[in-house]
Amino acid sequence: MEKLYDFNQTRLSDQKRAAMLKEMFAQIGDHVYIEPPLHANWAGKSDHFGDYIYANYNLTMVDDTKIYLGDYTMFGPNGTLATAGHPVEPTLRKQGYQHNQGIHIGENCWFGAGAIVLPGVTIGDNTVIWCRQCRHQRYSG
Repeated sequence: MEKLYDFNQTRLSDQKRAAMLKEMFAQIGDHVYIEPPLHANWAGKSDHFGDYIYANYNLTMVDDTKIYLGDYTMFGPNGTLATAGHPVEPTLRKQGYQHNQGIHIGENCWFGAGAIVLPGVTIGDNTVIWCRQCRHQRYSG
């Protein structure tokens, strides 16, 4: 988390960003650019990003288990990848239960501003996901 904090404090001209991501993430491909601030429970520790990934401001990763992103995937601002959830059953939720399921995203995907991916979701190649503000439009090529 200290490294994530440092990453979020970098200046636009800072050439250390790519190296910092390589230290934080389980796997980070070539030409990955993440606009700070980045928010992540585990600072990318179990996250696997392919090549040519772009994430605009405020990507949030609830990365309590693995997240896989294929090459050429892009995120608009305020995207969320959430691998953790809590029970619908109130008595279990009251006991603090949590479940974690990985997220798998194919290649050449685009997530519009504010898009949210929930635990256990797999998204195929060449898919576009737009958020609620974009009138629920979804395209799968």
